Amino acid sequence: MKHVFVSLAVLGLVACGDTAEPAADSAADDVAETVAAADAERTAEFAAAEEDIRHFLLQEYPDMGELRYALALYDLDGDGAQEAIVHVVSPMLCGSGGCNTLVLTPAGPMWRKVGDISVSRTPITVLESETGGWKDLTVEIGGGGGVSGIAKLAFDGEAYPSNPTVAPAEMVDAGGEVLISEEPVFSVATPEEEPKDTPAE
Repeated sequence: MKHVFVSLAVLGLVACGDTAEPAADSAADDVAETVAAADAERTAEFAAAEEDIRHFLLQEYPDMGELRYALALYDLDGDGAQEAIVHVVSPMLCGSGGCNTLVLTPAGPMWRKVGDISVSRTPITVLESETGGWKDLTVEIGGGGGVSGIAKLAFDGEAYPSNPTVAPAEMVDAGGEVLISEEPVFSVATPEEEPKDTPAE
């Protein structure tokens, strides 16, 4: 009888093991599906924002022709809505000191500027510190015969400083989490052809 009991116990353990593995596989599949769904949602959100930003840039710079830009989304003020950080490159916007970087915040269906930063270079990062409820940013500065390094930009209640080479911007030793890398992948905004009137027949 002992042998029968042991055999049944072993069979019971094997059966438990067989059912545990599919359960673990199912849980792993659920996690993978959740991650994939979150990634797809973020991708869709980014694509929608980028289309809006492209139109914003063409309206903001109507006479600049083709624009190249690098875009990052980050909730700078902790309200649950992501701001857009946009590094814009164009021969008419850039000089020896760098190019323009915009910080845009959602305003209903539109975007509102809370930063128009000239002579800025990449990488652009966000710091853990904040001022006035908004995260501090850093940009690289250099060229044009001026100082080189990392400039911290703090929100003043209305906007980020427009010139990172002078106060109230300040030099710091290190940046934070990279939003736009030193050599980003650029998208292109091209002015759309004006609609032509069709002559009446």
